[in-house]
Amino acid sequence: MNTAAAPASLAKSRTGLRLHVPTAEEPSSSRWLINGYPAMVLTWTAEEWDHLTEQPMDAQECPNGVWCALRMD
Repeated sequence: MNTAAAPASLAKSRTGLRLHVPTAEEPSSSRWLINGYPAMVLTWTAEEWDHLTEQPMDAQECPNGVWCALRMD
């Protein structure tokens, strides 16, 4: 198989991928669609987490030292 043709064929097979375009961006977040529903992952550094006035109860600490929480819109 020609390796130069591989990326083009992969791009054609991924036409179903749709990104969610939010109305307002939140800092330290990423948005996409999960099964067609808008989703967002919020992340905080350890320092940001310590300074939050209200820490989300469902957030989880990752091994690399950041905190994150998944939100479905």
